[in-house]
Amino acid sequence: MKLSRLLPVLLLWLNLGALSAQDIHYTLFNMAPLRTNPALTGAFEGTVRLGGIYRGQWFTVNGSGDIHTPSFYADAPIIRGFRDKDWVGVGLMFLQDNAGPFNLNTSIGGLSAAYHLALNKKGTSMLTIGGQYGQVQRGLDLSDNTPLAEINIPLSFGGQEMNFSDPLLGGGGMGGSTTIEKSINYTDISGGLLLRTELDKESSLELGVAALHLNTPGAGLGAGGTGTTPNQGARDSDRRMTMIAHGEYRRLLDEKWSISPTFFWQTTAGGGNEISLQAWANRKVNSDFTLNFGLGWRAADAAKILLGADYKDVRAALSYDINLSSANTITNYVGGFELAAYYIIKIYKEPDLTPKVLCPQF
Repeated sequence: MKLSRLLPVLLLWLNLGALSAQDIHYTLFNMAPLRTNPALTGAFEGTVRLGGIYRGQWFTVNGSGDIHTPSFYADAPIIRGFRDKDWVGVGLMFLQDNAGPFNLNTSIGGLSAAYHLALNKKGTSMLTIGGQYGQVQRGLDLSDNTPLAEINIPLSFGGQEMNFSDPLLGGGGMGGSTTIEKSINYTDISGGLLLRTELDKESSLELGVAALHLNTPGAGLGAGGTGTTPNQGARDSDRRMTMIAHGEYRRLLDEKWSISPTFFWQTTAGGGNEISLQAWANRKVNSDFTLNFGLGWRAADAAKILLGADYKDVRAALSYDINLSSANTITNYVGGFELAAYYIIKIYKEPDLTPKVLCPQF
């Protein structure tokens, strides 16, 4: 791969900052519940929820490589808890991220569980604690004949941001005698809390916090990033703990219209913050179909166009990011797009009725 072809990509990544400080994230974070917060596992009314989300970005930048992040999940409330209004949810999540001209790929498989605790007798307020155990594999395609030391280009994680000295390489850069591993595996532990409450007959509130990489695993592809043991963030190649806060307020305006503004906040390992706000409006067309649309904003990064629809037990959504950062001269204001959907399966248990013999009356 010629350096001249990589130069625009390199400039884009340098404008966006250090990728090692950024986790994979979605604009439609509510459509990726098990990735956003393990406490969202089983937080729905139904039997099983099946969903997926796809993100693609930088497709207008020549030489950037295929940058796409699909994810699939399934979760279910499986058993009743210690009390009548409590329940336990479990779920599975798979995520595949491919990024950059060297096809840095990250595969994540996660098993999550959550306990939903009713805070009142009616079950209109719920407090949930959840956890997730994940296995992560990171790999790198070194099939290109151009030496890495000659290119000295940073590698990415999450298809978004990086710099010349990517700590996730584990060696403070790619020149010199740094040894690059083709792939590593490590365990990733996350946890979260969720509060959901009905404020009145027309409104409800959802607030959640999550902590990713509780075990600060070694994730570097360079020397020293074995990914085998927790190490409390001792090395540059370790995944630092990431804090997430998110929320949604739902308000019914009349029989046809409702609103649902949301927020998403995430820390980065470099001490930064990602802040995202969205304003959704919902128009009920008939008893089966609702149209959703809105606008969003990610601080110092992008404006977002949001579309979606609900049909019976299916929800689908589409988002498009307009790049407003300093990298827009390279991206031509084109950011990323996302397509997501989920389906809630509802299996109704037939009542167990004891047959009765009616005696005639005389």
